[in-house]
Amino acid sequence: MTEGKTAVTLMRSPRYPIIGLREALDRARHVYEADHRNRIPKELVAKHMGYNSLNGKSLGVISAVSKYGLLEGRADQMWISERAVVIFEHPPGDAERAEALRAAASEPELFNELSSNFPGKASDAALRSFLITKRKFLPEAADRAVRSYRETKELVEAEGGEYNGAADDDLEPPTMPPPIIQSSPVEQTRMHSSHLTYAGPEVYGGHRSEPALEAAIGMRKEIITLDEGDVVISFPEGLSLASVEDLKDHLELFVRKAQRRAAAEQKAEDADS
Repeated sequence: MTEGKTAVTLMRSPRYPIIGLREALDRARHVYEADHRNRIPKELVAKHMGYNSLNGKSLGVISAVSKYGLLEGRADQMWISERAVVIFEHPPGDAERAEALRAAASEPELFNELSSNFPGKASDAALRSFLITKRKFLPEAADRAVRSYRETKELVEAEGGEYNGAADDDLEPPTMPPPIIQSSPVEQTRMHSSHLTYAGPEVYGGHRSEPALEAAIGMRKEIITLDEGDVVISFPEGLSLASVEDLKDHLELFVRKAQRRAAAEQKAEDADS
């Protein structure tokens, strides 16, 4: 990397819920008991789920609950779905509850893909290998995905149903390639969240576009020009509205962390002067 160029790397495994369906239901139930189906800000959803604020962990859990179709809405307005209400208000063994559980378990595209490729019994090692080699998961993300998939299947089967995934007509279209923001090893900081890993200086500023800067096919790039250098951001074309909202949430958190770090460094410099 040339002098004066700063890069930040964002590696993202394909979209999947970071927690199993049982935990997702538990988190959603707290929201339901506190606010029923009222439309509330995402920050309040996080607090009902047991978090003090929106952060990498809480954003990942909220995203996971949404991926099961238990939570609807975006940002300033979120609410518990009708599917979740059916599960909460019907006793175990009830046919409607069992059907709602199967629908929730079949909502994540990745789980349907695993079910299709491994229709019978399969070891965790086999599932992990498939995710890493075929779906390009990071090892840590593959472990989380396998755990979530196992826990979800076990819950559905314990309720007397059979998890077969969704019918082909119900499958979501394939997700776009993961956005990548490249970084140098200088002043690296990492923040792990649901399915995002940031590495690099926490900076933000005015930006200029450079669409064809060593970009892969179907990728675009933005260059953010700062006094310290340029931050190069690569992302896939055709991001869905949901993906844009997810990215916005994580980048807003990224900027808040950058502000806190910059303020601390400025305070230290003032103390030394």
